[in-house]
Amino acid sequence: MLISDFDVMKILYYHRFLKKTETNALPGHFFNGVLGMEEFGIKVSYLENSYLGNRIILAIKVAIQVIFQSESFDLIYGSTPYGLELVVLLRSLGLFRKPIVVWHHRAIKPASKPLINRLLKLYYSGFDKIPMFTTKHIEESQRANLIEKNKMMQIQWGPDAEYFDQIMMGKEKPLNTTFCSTGRENRDFPTLIHAFSRLPQSNLIIYTTKVHGKMNNEKLLMDYAKRYPNVDFTLVDTKNSNRFLANEVYNSLCAVVSCNEHNYTVGLTSLVEAMALKTAIITSDNPYFPFDVEKEGFGIKVKYNDVEGWTKAINYLTENPEIAKEMGLKGRKFVDEKYNLLLLTSSIARSFFEVLGRPLPTGLKAAEKSTLQAS
Repeated sequence: MLISDFDVMKILYYHRFLKKTETNALPGHFFNGVLGMEEFGIKVSYLENSYLGNRIILAIKVAIQVIFQSESFDLIYGSTPYGLELVVLLRSLGLFRKPIVVWHHRAIKPASKPLINRLLKLYYSGFDKIPMFTTKHIEESQRANLIEKNKMMQIQWGPDAEYFDQIMMGKEKPLNTTFCSTGRENRDFPTLIHAFSRLPQSNLIIYTTKVHGKMNNEKLLMDYAKRYPNVDFTLVDTKNSNRFLANEVYNSLCAVVSCNEHNYTVGLTSLVEAMALKTAIITSDNPYFPFDVEKEGFGIKVKYNDVEGWTKAINYLTENPEIAKEMGLKGRKFVDEKYNLLLLTSSIARSFFEVLGRPLPTGLKAAEKSTLQAS
C-alpha cells in the first residue's frame, strides 16, 4: 500500500525552544525525528511559544494554543512535558481527546505523600506514550508505580549522520594532540582542566556558553583555564554554531565529555555527535547513557571527579593516536548500524500509529526492515 492510499496522519509538534524556521540549520536529532515523518505519511505542524516566564502561565498559554489551533491534528508530540502540563491534565480528566506522546528526560519519581501520588497517577494517565532515552529511566519510573509500564518506551536518540557527513565531506581527519569539549550543561570543567594541567603535551579547547541554568561557565573558566597555556576556551552561541562546533570536534584527536553527576543523560548530545564525526571519546561514566562506550570500543570511561583517571585516559590517546582513530571509526559504525536518526524517526513514527490504532504503512515497515538488516 502506497502512502497516497491512506489518510495522512497529522502531528502537532511542540518544542520548548526550537522553531520550524530552524529546521534547515540544525541536525535532525534536535527535532526528535519529526523532519523525516513525511516519508511515512505523517504531516507535521509546529506549536511554538517563546514565553520564558512562569511555568504555570506557559502551560495556560500552550493549552489555549492547542485548543484553538487552526490546523487540525491527530496527536500531540512533545520534546518535553514542560509547558504541556495543562493539556496533559485535561486529557487525564477526559476533557481533551487527542493522544499525547512526550519525551521525558528523567525518571518519574514518586512524592513522599500518598495524596500527592494519587494526583500524580491521575496526571500521568494523560500521557499515551512516554519515550525515554535510557532503560535505566524506565526501570526507575516503574518503581514509582505512577504510570503503566507499557506507556514507557526506550528510544534510541541517534544523531543525524547525513548532517555530519556534509561537514566531513572532502576533509581528512588531521593528526594532532587536541582534545575538544563542546558541552554547556552541568559540565565538570575543573576536573578536566586539572588533568590537562599535568599534560603540557596535550591541548584542550573548550567551547561552551557564557551561562547555562545556574552555572556561570564564563566565570568558572576564567578562574581555571587561563592558568595553563595548553588550555583555551571560547564562548559560543549554540544555536548559531553547530556546524562550527562539529568541525572543531572532527578536527580534534578526541572529544571529551566531563560532567557532574546527575540522574539523567547529561552529555549524551556531545557523545552521539562525536560518534557521527568519527571521533574518539573520553567521557564521565554516566550510568544513564544508553550504551557503554568502552564495551562498544569507541571510548574511555572515567569516574566522576577523577583527575587521575582523566589524566591517564588523555595521555593514553595522546601517545596512541592510531587507537583514537580506530575508536572514532568504531563509533561511526555503531551510529550507522544501531544508533541513528532513521531509527529514531521510524521508532517514534511506529508509536504514533500504535497509539492511534492505525496500520503501519509500507514505508515504515521497509525502513524498520532495512535497519534490522544493517544491525
